[in-house]
Amino acid sequence: MRSLFPILESTVYLNTAYVGPISKELFNYRKKIDNQFLNNGDKFKMDSLEKINLYSKTISTFINSKQENTFFTVNFSTGFRYILDLIPKNSLILTMKDDYDSLLDGLRERDFKVDYVDMTTNFEIEIEKQLKKKSYTVLALSVVQFLSGIKIDFEKLQNIKNANPNLLIIGDTTQFVGSDLFDFNSSPFDVVIGSGYKWLLAGFGNAYISVTDNFFDKTNSSKELLHKKVYSGHVNYLGAASLDFAIKFLQNNNFNLLIKKKKKLSGFLRNELDKLGLIQPIVKERNLHSDIFNIPANKKTYEELLKNRIRCALRGNGVRVSVHFYNNKDDVEKLIKFFKN
Repeated sequence: MRSLFPILESTVYLNTAYVGPISKELFNYRKKIDNQFLNNGDKFKMDSLEKINLYSKTISTFINSKQENTFFTVNFSTGFRYILDLIPKNSLILTMKDDYDSLLDGLRERDFKVDYVDMTTNFEIEIEKQLKKKSYTVLALSVVQFLSGIKIDFEKLQNIKNANPNLLIIGDTTQFVGSDLFDFNSSPFDVVIGSGYKWLLAGFGNAYISVTDNFFDKTNSSKELLHKKVYSGHVNYLGAASLDFAIKFLQNNNFNLLIKKKKKLSGFLRNELDKLGLIQPIVKERNLHSDIFNIPANKKTYEELLKNRIRCALRGNGVRVSVHFYNNKDDVEKLIKFFKN
Protein backbone atom coordinates (compact mmCIF):
# COMPACT_ATOMS: atom_id res chain seq x y z
CA MET A 1 0.00 0.00 0.00
CA ARG A 2 2.79 2.46 0.90
CA SER A 3 4.37 1.93 -2.52
CA LEU A 4 1.32 3.57 -4.11
CA PHE A 5 2.27 6.90 -2.51
CA PRO A 6 5.71 8.05 -3.75
CA ILE A 7 5.92 10.88 -1.19
CA LEU A 8 6.35 8.23 1.53
CA GLU A 9 9.65 7.13 0.02
CA SER A 10 11.41 10.39 0.82
CA THR A 11 9.57 11.80 3.84
CA VAL A 12 7.80 10.96 7.06
CA TYR A 13 4.43 12.22 5.88
CA LEU A 14 2.38 13.32 8.88
CA ASN A 15 0.42 16.03 7.09
CA THR A 16 -2.80 14.43 5.82
CA ALA A 17 -4.76 17.00 7.84
CA TYR A 18 -3.25 19.62 5.51
CA VAL A 19 -3.42 17.68 2.25
CA GLY A 20 -3.63 13.98 1.54
CA PRO A 21 -1.25 12.65 -1.12
CA ILE A 22 -2.74 11.08 -4.22
CA SER A 23 -1.90 7.53 -5.16
CA LYS A 24 -0.12 6.46 -8.33
CA GLU A 25 -3.39 4.84 -9.36
CA LEU A 26 -5.34 8.09 -9.06
CA PHE A 27 -2.57 9.99 -10.84
CA ASN A 28 -2.77 7.61 -13.80
CA TYR A 29 -6.57 7.71 -13.77
CA ARG A 30 -6.56 11.52 -13.90
CA LYS A 31 -4.22 11.41 -16.89
CA LYS A 32 -6.64 9.03 -18.58
CA ILE A 33 -9.54 11.43 -17.95
CA ASP A 34 -7.59 14.38 -19.34
CA ASN A 35 -6.66 12.30 -22.37
CA GLN A 36 -10.36 11.67 -23.03
CA PHE A 37 -10.96 15.43 -22.97
CA LEU A 38 -7.98 15.94 -25.28
CA ASN A 39 -9.38 13.57 -27.88
CA ASN A 40 -13.14 13.99 -27.48
CA GLY A 41 -13.71 17.71 -26.87
CA ASP A 42 -17.41 18.54 -26.57
CA LYS A 43 -18.40 14.88 -26.34
CA PHE A 44 -16.31 14.62 -23.18
CA LYS A 45 -18.49 17.26 -21.50
CA MET A 46 -21.75 15.69 -22.68
CA ASP A 47 -20.68 12.27 -21.42
CA SER A 48 -19.43 13.65 -18.10
CA LEU A 49 -22.76 15.28 -17.24
CA GLU A 50 -24.43 11.88 -17.40
CA LYS A 51 -21.88 10.44 -14.97
CA ILE A 52 -22.44 12.94 -12.15
CA ASN A 53 -25.42 10.94 -10.88
CA LEU A 54 -23.25 7.83 -10.74
CA TYR A 55 -20.69 9.71 -8.71
CA SER A 56 -23.29 10.95 -6.24
CA LYS A 57 -24.32 7.31 -5.79
CA THR A 58 -20.74 6.40 -4.89
CA ILE A 59 -20.65 9.16 -2.27
CA SER A 60 -24.08 8.33 -0.84
CA THR A 61 -23.20 4.64 -0.56
CA PHE A 62 -19.95 5.46 1.24
CA ILE A 63 -21.57 7.66 3.91
CA ASN A 64 -25.07 6.12 3.80
CA SER A 65 -27.04 9.15 2.65
CA LYS A 66 -29.92 9.44 0.19
CA GLN A 67 -28.54 9.62 -3.33
CA GLU A 68 -31.07 12.21 -4.47
CA ASN A 69 -30.00 14.41 -1.52
CA THR A 70 -26.27 14.03 -2.18
CA PHE A 71 -24.41 16.46 -4.41
CA PHE A 72 -20.93 16.92 -5.81
CA THR A 73 -19.25 20.31 -5.47
CA VAL A 74 -15.72 21.70 -5.72
CA ASN A 75 -14.80 22.30 -2.06
CA PHE A 76 -16.24 22.67 1.43
CA SER A 77 -16.28 26.47 1.34
CA THR A 78 -18.43 26.60 -1.79
CA GLY A 79 -20.75 23.83 -0.64
CA PHE A 80 -21.23 25.39 2.78
CA ARG A 81 -22.25 28.67 1.22
CA TYR A 82 -24.76 26.92 -1.04
CA ILE A 83 -26.37 25.58 2.12
CA LEU A 84 -26.24 28.91 3.96
CA ASP A 85 -28.08 30.53 1.06
CA LEU A 86 -31.07 28.33 1.89
CA ILE A 87 -31.25 29.45 5.54
CA PRO A 88 -33.54 32.43 6.24
CA LYS A 89 -31.92 35.80 6.93
CA ASN A 90 -31.58 36.89 10.57
CA SER A 91 -31.49 33.28 11.72
CA LEU A 92 -29.77 32.70 15.04
CA ILE A 93 -26.69 30.51 14.56
CA LEU A 94 -24.48 28.82 17.15
CA THR A 95 -20.92 27.77 16.31
CA MET A 96 -17.48 27.16 17.84
CA LYS A 97 -15.22 30.15 18.50
CA ASP A 98 -12.04 28.76 16.92
CA ASP A 99 -13.58 26.60 14.22
CA TYR A 100 -12.39 26.45 10.61
CA ASP A 101 -11.91 29.96 9.20
CA SER A 102 -14.04 29.43 6.10
CA LEU A 103 -16.90 28.07 8.18
CA LEU A 104 -16.86 31.12 10.44
CA ASP A 105 -16.42 33.50 7.50
CA GLY A 106 -19.39 31.97 5.72
CA LEU A 107 -21.61 32.72 8.71
CA ARG A 108 -20.28 36.27 9.13
CA GLU A 109 -20.78 37.08 5.44
CA ARG A 110 -24.53 36.72 5.79
CA ASP A 111 -27.31 38.42 7.71
CA PHE A 112 -27.21 35.94 10.56
CA LYS A 113 -26.95 36.52 14.28
CA VAL A 114 -24.01 34.37 15.35
CA ASP A 115 -23.03 33.26 18.86
CA TYR A 116 -19.89 31.35 19.76
CA VAL A 117 -19.01 28.58 22.20
CA ASP A 118 -15.45 28.33 23.52
CA MET A 119 -13.54 25.08 23.04
CA THR A 120 -13.37 23.42 26.46
CA THR A 121 -12.95 19.87 27.70
CA ASN A 122 -16.73 19.44 27.84
CA PHE A 123 -17.72 21.80 25.05
CA GLU A 124 -20.76 19.65 24.21
CA ILE A 125 -22.17 20.56 27.64
CA GLU A 126 -21.47 24.23 26.95
CA ILE A 127 -23.41 23.90 23.70
CA GLU A 128 -26.35 22.42 25.62
CA LYS A 129 -26.27 25.30 28.11
CA GLN A 130 -26.22 27.90 25.35
CA LEU A 131 -29.11 26.26 23.51
CA LYS A 132 -31.25 26.68 26.63
CA LYS A 133 -30.66 30.44 26.60
CA LYS A 134 -31.91 31.19 23.08
CA SER A 135 -33.92 29.62 20.29
CA TYR A 136 -31.25 28.83 17.70
CA THR A 137 -32.04 27.84 14.12
CA VAL A 138 -28.69 26.22 13.35
CA LEU A 139 -25.71 24.66 15.09
CA ALA A 140 -22.77 24.67 12.65
CA LEU A 141 -19.43 23.12 13.52
CA SER A 142 -16.64 20.85 12.35
CA VAL A 143 -16.82 17.21 13.36
CA VAL A 144 -13.07 17.37 13.97
CA GLN A 145 -11.49 20.68 14.94
CA PHE A 146 -8.71 21.48 12.50
CA LEU A 147 -6.39 23.11 15.05
CA SER A 148 -6.49 20.56 17.86
CA GLY A 149 -7.94 17.40 16.34
CA ILE A 150 -10.67 17.34 18.99
CA LYS A 151 -13.63 15.31 17.74
CA ILE A 152 -17.20 15.89 18.79
CA ASP A 153 -18.91 13.15 20.75
CA PHE A 154 -21.65 11.83 18.44
CA GLU A 155 -23.65 10.41 21.34
CA LYS A 156 -23.71 13.76 23.12
CA LEU A 157 -24.55 15.52 19.87
CA GLN A 158 -27.44 13.12 19.35
CA ASN A 159 -28.70 13.97 22.83
CA ILE A 160 -28.52 17.65 21.88
CA LYS A 161 -30.53 16.91 18.75
CA ASN A 162 -33.13 14.93 20.69
CA ALA A 163 -33.54 17.76 23.19
CA ASN A 164 -33.78 20.36 20.41
CA PRO A 165 -35.76 18.75 17.57
CA ASN A 166 -36.16 22.03 15.67
CA LEU A 167 -32.42 22.68 15.66
CA LEU A 168 -30.66 22.12 12.33
CA ILE A 169 -27.14 20.72 12.72
CA ILE A 170 -24.62 21.35 9.94
CA GLY A 171 -21.25 19.62 10.02
CA ASP A 172 -17.95 20.15 8.25
CA THR A 173 -16.72 16.59 7.75
CA THR A 174 -13.54 17.42 5.83
CA GLN A 175 -11.27 16.28 8.67
CA PHE A 176 -13.46 13.27 9.46
CA VAL A 177 -14.85 11.39 6.46
CA GLY A 178 -12.09 9.22 5.07
CA SER A 179 -10.48 8.97 8.50
CA ASP A 180 -13.32 7.00 10.07
CA LEU A 181 -16.57 5.21 9.33
CA PHE A 182 -19.60 7.48 9.02
CA ASP A 183 -23.31 6.79 8.70
CA PHE A 184 -25.07 10.02 7.79
CA ASN A 185 -28.61 8.67 8.02
CA SER A 186 -28.17 7.56 11.63
CA SER A 187 -26.20 10.65 12.64
CA PRO A 188 -27.57 13.80 14.30
CA PHE A 189 -26.58 15.93 11.31
CA ASP A 190 -29.05 17.55 8.92
CA VAL A 191 -26.30 18.57 6.51
CA VAL A 192 -22.69 17.53 6.05
CA ILE A 193 -20.19 19.06 3.66
CA GLY A 194 -16.63 17.91 3.16
CA SER A 195 -13.71 18.33 0.80
CA GLY A 196 -12.05 15.24 -0.66
CA TYR A 197 -8.42 16.35 -0.84
CA LYS A 198 -7.48 15.43 2.72
CA TRP A 199 -8.49 12.08 4.25
CA LEU A 200 -10.27 10.80 1.15
CA LEU A 201 -7.04 11.25 -0.86
CA ALA A 202 -9.02 12.47 -3.86
CA GLY A 203 -6.87 15.36 -5.04
CA PHE A 204 -8.06 18.93 -5.48
CA GLY A 205 -11.34 20.28 -6.80
CA ASN A 206 -13.90 17.97 -5.22
CA ALA A 207 -16.28 17.84 -2.28
CA TYR A 208 -19.73 16.52 -1.37
CA ILE A 209 -22.92 17.80 0.22
CA SER A 210 -25.49 15.52 1.85
CA VAL A 211 -28.78 16.85 3.16
CA THR A 212 -31.77 15.46 5.05
CA ASP A 213 -35.37 15.99 4.00
CA ASN A 214 -35.81 17.62 7.41
CA PHE A 215 -33.45 20.42 6.39
CA PHE A 216 -35.40 21.11 3.21
CA ASP A 217 -38.68 21.10 5.13
CA LYS A 218 -37.48 23.45 7.87
CA THR A 219 -35.90 25.92 5.43
CA ASN A 220 -38.80 25.83 2.93
CA SER A 221 -36.36 24.79 0.23
CA SER A 222 -35.99 21.64 -1.86
CA LYS A 223 -33.47 19.29 -3.38
CA GLU A 224 -34.46 20.64 -6.79
CA LEU A 225 -33.50 24.16 -5.71
CA LEU A 226 -30.18 22.99 -4.29
CA HIS A 227 -29.52 20.91 -7.40
CA LYS A 228 -30.05 23.97 -9.60
CA LYS A 229 -27.74 26.04 -7.40
CA VAL A 230 -24.97 23.44 -7.22
CA TYR A 231 -24.95 22.43 -10.88
CA SER A 232 -25.36 25.82 -12.55
CA GLY A 233 -22.51 26.38 -14.99
CA HIS A 234 -19.95 23.75 -15.88
CA VAL A 235 -18.92 20.96 -13.51
CA ASN A 236 -15.36 20.06 -12.56
CA TYR A 237 -15.59 16.60 -14.05
CA LEU A 238 -11.96 15.74 -13.33
CA GLY A 239 -12.52 16.54 -9.67
CA ALA A 240 -15.77 14.58 -9.56
CA ALA A 241 -14.22 11.56 -11.26
CA SER A 242 -11.27 11.73 -8.86
CA LEU A 243 -13.54 11.68 -5.81
CA ASP A 244 -15.44 8.73 -7.24
CA PHE A 245 -12.18 6.88 -7.92
CA ALA A 246 -10.71 7.68 -4.49
CA ILE A 247 -13.77 6.42 -2.61
CA LYS A 248 -13.83 3.21 -4.61
CA PHE A 249 -10.10 2.83 -3.92
CA LEU A 250 -10.82 2.89 -0.17
CA GLN A 251 -13.73 0.48 -0.53
CA ASN A 252 -11.76 -1.94 -2.72
CA ASN A 253 -8.92 -2.00 -0.20
CA ASN A 254 -11.14 -2.93 2.75
CA PHE A 255 -11.75 0.49 4.25
CA ASN A 256 -12.90 -0.99 7.57
CA LEU A 257 -9.59 -2.79 7.98
CA LEU A 258 -7.60 0.29 6.94
CA ILE A 259 -9.38 2.35 9.60
CA LYS A 260 -8.79 -0.30 12.24
CA LYS A 261 -5.07 -0.27 11.44
CA LYS A 262 -4.94 3.52 11.46
CA LYS A 263 -6.72 3.80 14.82
CA LYS A 264 -4.19 1.45 16.37
CA LEU A 265 -1.34 3.60 15.06
CA SER A 266 -3.08 6.78 16.22
CA GLY A 267 -3.42 5.32 19.71
CA PHE A 268 0.29 4.48 19.71
CA LEU A 269 1.14 8.05 18.67
CA ARG A 270 -1.05 9.50 21.40
CA ASN A 271 0.54 7.31 24.08
CA GLU A 272 4.08 8.17 22.96
CA LEU A 273 3.35 11.89 22.88
CA ASP A 274 1.74 11.62 26.30
CA LYS A 275 4.90 10.04 27.73
CA LEU A 276 6.80 13.14 26.60
CA GLY A 277 4.20 15.50 28.04
CA LEU A 278 3.25 16.70 24.56
CA ILE A 279 -0.49 16.06 24.67
CA GLN A 280 -2.60 19.15 25.28
CA PRO A 281 -4.48 19.01 28.64
CA ILE A 282 -7.83 19.46 26.90
CA VAL A 283 -7.08 16.41 24.73
CA LYS A 284 -5.89 14.30 27.69
CA GLU A 285 -9.14 14.93 29.51
CA ARG A 286 -11.31 13.68 26.64
CA ASN A 287 -11.85 10.02 25.78
CA LEU A 288 -12.59 10.64 22.11
CA HIS A 289 -10.05 12.09 19.73
CA SER A 290 -9.18 12.06 16.05
CA ASP A 291 -5.87 11.23 14.36
CA ILE A 292 -4.70 14.85 14.53
CA PHE A 293 -2.44 16.13 17.30
CA ASN A 294 -1.13 19.62 17.94
CA ILE A 295 2.28 19.48 19.63
CA PRO A 296 3.40 22.62 21.51
CA ALA A 297 6.27 24.05 19.45
CA ASN A 298 7.53 27.19 17.73
CA LYS A 299 8.45 28.03 14.15
CA LYS A 300 12.08 27.04 14.72
CA THR A 301 11.02 23.53 15.78
CA TYR A 302 8.73 23.33 12.77
CA GLU A 303 11.59 24.22 10.45
CA GLU A 304 13.82 21.61 12.12
CA LEU A 305 11.13 18.99 11.55
CA LEU A 306 11.06 19.85 7.86
CA LYS A 307 14.86 19.63 7.69
CA ASN A 308 14.52 16.12 9.12
CA ARG A 309 12.02 15.30 6.36
CA ILE A 310 9.10 15.12 8.75
CA ARG A 311 6.11 16.76 7.06
CA CYS A 312 3.67 18.55 9.34
CA ALA A 313 1.94 21.94 9.60
CA LEU A 314 2.45 25.01 11.77
CA ARG A 315 -0.95 25.62 13.33
CA GLY A 316 -1.95 27.74 16.31
CA ASN A 317 0.65 27.45 19.06
CA GLY A 318 2.26 24.29 17.79
CA VAL A 319 2.98 21.85 15.00
CA ARG A 320 0.09 19.72 13.84
CA VAL A 321 0.75 16.09 12.94
CA SER A 322 -1.71 13.52 11.65
CA VAL A 323 -1.58 9.83 10.76
CA HIS A 324 -3.49 7.88 8.11
CA PHE A 325 -3.56 4.23 7.09
CA TYR A 326 -0.44 4.53 4.94
CA ASN A 327 1.64 5.61 7.92
CA ASN A 328 3.42 3.04 10.07
CA LYS A 329 5.07 2.62 13.44
CA ASP A 330 8.43 3.67 12.03
CA ASP A 331 6.96 7.05 11.03
CA VAL A 332 5.75 7.63 14.58
CA GLU A 333 9.02 6.50 16.12
CA LYS A 334 10.99 8.96 13.95
CA LEU A 335 8.75 11.78 15.16
CA ILE A 336 9.12 10.72 18.79
CA LYS A 337 12.89 10.40 18.42
CA PHE A 338 13.02 13.97 17.10
CA PHE A 339 11.24 15.34 20.17
CA LYS A 340 13.29 13.23 22.56
CA ASN A 341 16.43 14.80 21.16
